[in-house]
Amino acid sequence: MNKELFYAIWTFIGVVIGAGIFGLPYVFIKAGFFTGLVVLLVAATISLIVALYLGEIVLRTKGKHQLTGLAEKYLGKKGKYFMFIANFLSIYGALAAYIIGSGQILNSIFGGNVLLFNLLFFIVVSPVIYFSINSLERFQNVFTPLKIILVVVLSLLLITFVDFNNFTGFSLTNILLPYGVAIFAFTGFSAIPEMNEELKNKKNLFWAILFGMIISLVVNLLFIFAVVGADSDVNQVATISLNNFGFGIGLFANLFALFAMATAFVGLGFALKENLTLDLKLGNKISFLLVVLVPLILVLTNFFNFVELLELAGAVAIGLILLLILVMHSKAKKLGNRKPEYSLRNLIVFKIFLAVILILGIIYSIKGVI
Repeated sequence: MNKELFYAIWTFIGVVIGAGIFGLPYVFIKAGFFTGLVVLLVAATISLIVALYLGEIVLRTKGKHQLTGLAEKYLGKKGKYFMFIANFLSIYGALAAYIIGSGQILNSIFGGNVLLFNLLFFIVVSPVIYFSINSLERFQNVFTPLKIILVVVLSLLLITFVDFNNFTGFSLTNILLPYGVAIFAFTGFSAIPEMNEELKNKKNLFWAILFGMIISLVVNLLFIFAVVGADSDVNQVATISLNNFGFGIGLFANLFALFAMATAFVGLGFALKENLTLDLKLGNKISFLLVVLVPLILVLTNFFNFVELLELAGAVAIGLILLLILVMHSKAKKLGNRKPEYSLRNLIVFKIFLAVILILGIIYSIKGVI
């Protein structure tokens, strides 16, 4: 595997493995383990297909664009506004969830005021978003491998505690319960334009998305199996519950969580900043402030909890983004101004099937939270 493909995969994983992985054990236990497993595999498949669609859209388009700019090119002004709103809601929801989750994790380790830990995480991590894509690459290249190492170590430590009675059966009535968090857990779409910038050989974009999604799925499954098997009463931020298994395991778990949330916070924040600078032509400073201050305000209002933010960001905001990408892919086939390095078939019936699933998920999640 060449160096630039390796870095692009890390960028993708760095964005995908974030807050979602820590909400999954909680919704798996609520829905039933095998219910959650089916939903997770479906969510990963949908996310992979749509991510590859987006990769082709990026490759068919000359110049640098983020999601909003691509939507304007292929869906017009209305499409731009829908994408703008959906993308901002999804990323702001995610960034707020990272701040909330990290504050709770730090509180579980050290004790004290959760709000102060929220602010500490924000102050330490958010400045990285201000700098260039080279800074992002260096940040991801250090912390993303640490995430993978820590989740493997953590899972091995928990193996001896696994109780197979915790792996409950399949329930059709709970089939949509894990959906929002599962979709959120594979959110790497905003990283794809960044990955394209990193890759000189554009043929590698397909493989970076494919390998990045497969690795992310394996990491999620490993973590869920270990946590649900070891503890049938999991906190919304799963690693907090693992403090019950001793300081060593708890520390490993929470360090993994902090690394995961920090890298995902930076990756998504940088993607949103690029959206503002490239597509809306705002300056770097004002873009940076808009990226970091809105989720901070959302956290301070204390309106949603950790899992509610993941569900709304995943099923509703990201669901809308996926619907728009499905339409954009068909348009880009006709209107793209560059020959792509790979091309997927434009199966309309299949896209309608995916759209129905996404719309059902949006309706269910809005009803569930509101």
